[in-house]
Amino acid sequence: MILFVDRVGELSFLEERFKSGRAELIVIYGRRRIGKTELIKQFMKDKDGFYFLARKQNMDLELERFGKKFGKKFNIFMESRTWDDIFEVITKFIRNRRFIIAIDEFSYWMDKEPAICSILQSIWDESLSKTRCFMILCGSTIGMMESLLTYGNPLYGRRTGQWKVDQLSFFDVKNFFPNYDIEELIKAYACVSGIPQYLLEFNPEFSVKENIEETFLNKGNILYDDAERILKDELREPIVYLNIMECINDGETTMSEISKKTKVDITNLSKYINVLKRMGLLKKEYPPTVVERKKRRGIYRIVDNYFRFWLRFIHPFKDEIEIGNYRFESFENKFNRYLGEIFEDISKQFLIQLNKNKKLPFTPLKIGRWWYKDKEIDIIALNDKSRSIAFFECKWSHLRENECRSILEELKEKSRHVKWFEKERKNHFGIIAKEIKGKNRLRRDGFLVYDLEDMKIYT
Repeated sequence: MILFVDRVGELSFLEERFKSGRAELIVIYGRRRIGKTELIKQFMKDKDGFYFLARKQNMDLELERFGKKFGKKFNIFMESRTWDDIFEVITKFIRNRRFIIAIDEFSYWMDKEPAICSILQSIWDESLSKTRCFMILCGSTIGMMESLLTYGNPLYGRRTGQWKVDQLSFFDVKNFFPNYDIEELIKAYACVSGIPQYLLEFNPEFSVKENIEETFLNKGNILYDDAERILKDELREPIVYLNIMECINDGETTMSEISKKTKVDITNLSKYINVLKRMGLLKKEYPPTVVERKKRRGIYRIVDNYFRFWLRFIHPFKDEIEIGNYRFESFENKFNRYLGEIFEDISKQFLIQLNKNKKLPFTPLKIGRWWYKDKEIDIIALNDKSRSIAFFECKWSHLRENECRSILEELKEKSRHVKWFEKERKNHFGIIAKEIKGKNRLRRDGFLVYDLEDMKIYT
């Protein structure tokens, strides 16, 4: 049985639209392996409808396949000469019933037949919009699917809702590995992020080390090269995109640095960067104190842990993996340092969980990393309205009380460089670490200190 985790928001959205009773045209999209297909199947369970998975092939063949599958499922004659013919039969078949038509990987059709949106617009306007049809168009090519939402697309104005399916959060990962302790969960999340299909590749009975060796270091497993396959399948210049991502993963995070390292002219670089952002692989990050007019200060970061792990520990060592000369021990020390970076991201998610449960002294409106020149603070959480701000250092280590107090003093000093309502704000200081000794004494002194024991509550 396929494990289906969370997606409460997505299912609630679909159920609410379904209950409207009127014709609905819903666009669902998100990167590959994210769980879109399973989401649709869960939604369609016990409902009247037809699910169709599109293929990358000639559209005449797809027309024929669609007609045959529909006819076979519902035992009706379906002569598939044109899409108009097919949907004329479907419209009569639906009558006044609430009926779902889900076309998965619709972006394959958009690629093969640029006129498909115009064809579907005509069918929707002339027939389906007059029924109680609930149509879902789903796809993984994010740029194409987002084009359905733009003014120039023939389906613009027909769409009644859309949802971009994102990764699961760290705090959902426990559902895949009920026997893992929280440290092992962090290691798993650091390798495969919140991508359901990748999480399912890990055997919950194995340790993370054993899983890495059975998957990433096994050329027959999807995790060994799926990053490369995604870029090759979806992009025309996969090597250029791969070079850009390698560069960013190595720490070159500004446009000028990326251009210099990759030899991509800076005037063309934004085109590639924007595609990777739309794919959900990159984001531009700004200090939370930066106002809109100063947003040129941003840096680029890879936001998909699977790609981060693969680019750092797998892709550069493929030759060694091929001959069996590369094991987990080959990069174990570097992996532990890498976990420190991932722990910072998990700490942000943890603060969001605390905020949801009203466990923070104020309600943050922004949470993120702060930097300016040679000064950096791992996390700042702030509220512009209440003028409240919290500064956090994240440490993937065990800390004694005296070490914490020293870190907090340094943090107070760095906070003086943060130009944000300096004379009006209320400051809070904290640490998030693997383990903190003397936690209660530090809390009595007003510090916001948390460790893995506190995180366990939400896993």
